[in-house]
Amino acid sequence: MLGEQLLMSLKVMVLGIGTVFIALIALICVIELINKVLNSNKKNVSKGNEHSETEFKKHEVSVDGSATLNVPDATHDEEEIVAVIAAAVAASLNYSTHDIIVRSVRRVSSNTPVWNRVGRNQQIAGRL
Repeated sequence: MLGEQLLMSLKVMVLGIGTVFIALIALICVIELINKVLNSNKKNVSKGNEHSETEFKKHEVSVDGSATLNVPDATHDEEEIVAVIAAAVAASLNYSTHDIIVRSVRRVSSNTPVWNRVGRNQQIAGRL
């Protein structure tokens, strides 16, 4: 009697665990399929927006030795940088970009200690 109950409970446990693993594998397959479908659309869009290497000069900037970022050259497109800054200001102030006029953009010198900047760079690099 006790042996039959133990055998039956083991069968139910194996059946339950097997069902869960099969469902998880099916879920992974569905997610991968959706990922491939969505990324194929992005690849088609990005093919139309490709630029030649001479058009955009990129510099590789090392962030504390742990990550490498491709940053466009400073002479690339200042209007685009101004537009991004205006959009960021508009988003933080909950205004429309039509209500904001950017008259000048200049870099502000940093008075933070070196250890603070290094820590900040490590945090940013860790999230990349």
